[in-house]
Amino acid sequence: MDIIYEIDFAILDALQKIHSGVLNVIMAFFSFIANGGAVWIAAAALLLLFKKYRTAGVAVSLSLIIELVLNEKIIKPLVARPRPFTLNPEIDTIISQPSSYSFPSGHTCSSFAAATAIFMFNKRLGAVAYAATFLIGFSRNYFYIHYPSDVLCGAILGTLIGLAVSIALKKAVTRFQPSPPQDQ
Repeated sequence: MDIIYEIDFAILDALQKIHSGVLNVIMAFFSFIANGGAVWIAAAALLLLFKKYRTAGVAVSLSLIIELVLNEKIIKPLVARPRPFTLNPEIDTIISQPSSYSFPSGHTCSSFAAATAIFMFNKRLGAVAYAATFLIGFSRNYFYIHYPSDVLCGAILGTLIGLAVSIALKKAVTRFQPSPPQDQ
């Protein structure tokens, strides 16, 4: 486990060297929009408004609910990993410091769950969602809020949640879809 911490801190410390005023604002924006899954809740609501995208909206919604229960309520308290800024308090995180545990990154997990669900139903919209997702995950390392391994594991878990929900939903929709009338 020491080697993981060494790699994590080496990356986090290296990222401190690229800070700039403009980058701080950009990264703060991407970190902020994912607070509480806000951007993904808004995306789900928007998708649900349009019949063409409604199934994708359901997939995003279900993925976010599963992420909340699994990641935030079960895994984080079970692992109870302290955040990097608590072990290296001289670092200025610039943004507010969360009081919850670090592993895995909730911002990243919910973002990958939602982006994967979107991608499974619409590749173009999913690609845009993934672009935002990568910046959200990166912002958590940039601000010293999460370890890179938290972000990586959040990305993996979120992707798996989004895939599982989307596959199950596609099967359910296919199974319960009325059959076309047959000619007699």
